Amino acid sequence: MVQLRASTLDLTQQDFADRLGTTRNNIAGYEIGRRAPSVAVITLICKTFNVSEVWLRTGEGAMFIERSETAELAAAVERLITGESADFKRRLINALSTLKDEHWILLEKKMKEIVGTQDATSTFSPAPSLTIEEEARAEAEEYYRAILAEKEAAAGLSASSDSISGAKLA
Repeated sequence: MVQLRASTLDLTQQDFADRLGTTRNNIAGYEIGRRAPSVAVITLICKTFNVSEVWLRTGEGAMFIERSETAELAAAVERLITGESADFKRRLINALSTLKDEHWILLEKKMKEIVGTQDATSTFSPAPSLTIEEEARAEAEEYYRAILAEKEAAAGLSASSDSISGAKLA
């Protein structure tokens, strides 16, 4: 367990314990052999860190279980929404799950602007192809939201997703 925690994951006993929902003293006890982890603890370690149970129990075989891209993505989302300040992350993921294709294109453009990658070798996957009409509609919606936000700000109101008919991005 020490090899997994300290050498591979580079976690302190406290960090490891926090991720598992236990105490540092429990982790120390497992590592020095004072106590053996229960089946439930072993299962939790394997699930939390994607560790092979065979490796954890015997030290044989591969340390980690290979997961599909979908499983990796699901695990990443789970890590995002269970940490500190998860409220915003949860709202963001929820908003992303409701986006229409034309909004994904707009989001990809904004992400490229934020990270400064406008070239074809971007780390983002190509967006689905839209018709000229769909792309124009998406751009018009973006401009509409920007103008509405400016007018509401000038009037002393805050822009809300409810005031934009048919567009729920937040």
